[in-house]
Amino acid sequence: MSYNTVCKRKLKWLLLPVIAFLLLCIGLPQEAAAQGEKRAVQLSGFVAVGDSLYGVAGVSVYVPNTNRGAQTNEYGFFSVPVLTGDSVIFRAIGYKTQYLIIPKNFGSQSYSVIMQMQEDPAELPMVDVFPWATERDFKQAFLAVRLPDEGRSIASRNLDPDRLSALFMSTPMDGGGNFSTWNMQNVRATEQKYMFPTVNPQSLIQLMNMLKNGDFKKK
Repeated sequence: MSYNTVCKRKLKWLLLPVIAFLLLCIGLPQEAAAQGEKRAVQLSGFVAVGDSLYGVAGVSVYVPNTNRGAQTNEYGFFSVPVLTGDSVIFRAIGYKTQYLIIPKNFGSQSYSVIMQMQEDPAELPMVDVFPWATERDFKQAFLAVRLPDEGRSIASRNLDPDRLSALFMSTPMDGGGNFSTWNMQNVRATEQKYMFPTVNPQSLIQLMNMLKNGDFKKK
């Protein structure tokens, strides 16, 4: 192998990194230009239930794999910054997930939308509240419950007739009880004031006989 051939091969291997670097430099502006085509857009709108005018609160509006997102307020309105070409997701519990794509060639700085959410109720599995298979088993288990001795003694003491009578006599009346007692006393006093004396018919006949016989004349 001649000396010139060896030199040409060495020069070829030395030129390869330089050529690769030049190609990389040529491709970078194109990629930067492609990325620069995306523009910032302020996405705003209203999220409603179906075709109604009822806003949905708490709907997550976000661009996946980014930190751009927001939630609808109590009236269903939202506003979030996005880029042209982004895919925006609308998600909420009880509703089907909705998607929105911002056009790549969108030229305005703001984008308004009315998103209609469709209800998607989820059926929860049935849960047995009672650990017993049937109502009869529950009744038997309830009747088989035995209170501790201390609990039975307290219950018996609280239901003792003498104790209940003593509590009834010593417990003061509330406002309603005081008013009822005062009203009853006034009614009784009024009845006694206007009550006519009752006369025994037998006594009246006896009085008339005494008057006829002159028993009340002065001797």
